[in-house]
Amino acid sequence: MTQSGAAYDLSRFEQTAPRVKPQQHQQPQLKVVKTSTRAKAKTKRMLAMFKVAFCAIALVTVAATVVYTRAVLTEVGESINMASKELKELKSENGRLAAELESKLSLRNVEEYATVNLGLSKIEQDQIEYVNLSEGDKIELAQTGEPNLLDKLEAWFDNVMAYITKK
Repeated sequence: MTQSGAAYDLSRFEQTAPRVKPQQHQQPQLKVVKTSTRAKAKTKRMLAMFKVAFCAIALVTVAATVVYTRAVLTEVGESINMASKELKELKSENGRLAAELESKLSLRNVEEYATVNLGLSKIEQDQIEYVNLSEGDKIELAQTGEPNLLDKLEAWFDNVMAYITKK
């Protein structure tokens, strides 16, 4: 480089590694290494072991899943059987209670309770009274006297409140 001025001297900031001039038209040489038959066999064995290990893991996973689902199905089946048994017992109890209720509310039992415990008796012919409704309907209104002072104040207060709430 030609140094024309100190202001443009950038060589001071360059790294101090020595510069190597590249050789002209030299191509990098690639070295082809042939793998031996032993290395190829070893690679094949490793690949085969990997395949076997993967298949074994997949088989164990599938087997564990099948066993787990069977266990869950067995538990669910047992709970269904227990619930069905309980339902059958409850239906039987319901039928028994319905029959007991019906027997206690029979007409004969009600009449017996009314006569023995309450002292009631059957209606006799002389207790029957007929009502004649052929005269027509009447309406009778109760007569109210003149409103007193309290009624007037209440009506006035109601009117004031209605006026206020209207606005």
